[in-house]
Amino acid sequence: MRDEMLNGDEASQEYYSMADLANRWRCSRGTVYNRLRAEGAQVLDFAPQGKKGSKVVPAAAIKQIEARNMRRLA
Repeated sequence: MRDEMLNGDEASQEYYSMADLANRWRCSRGTVYNRLRAEGAQVLDFAPQGKKGSKVVPAAAIKQIEARNMRRLA
């Protein structure tokens, strides 16, 4: 997935992992979780309740979050 982001082929990527988002936003995975929680983003997780599992976030939700946080440089 990292190669896809570097090659500019983001249009075909439907979901982002927490590691992908940390790399994309240049922050820690913990910060990614906090930002997603604050935005109320829905996360896809197939792990049983209370168990650890990899989580992914739909690309559409990421685009919305980024659009809301874009600001003009003053």
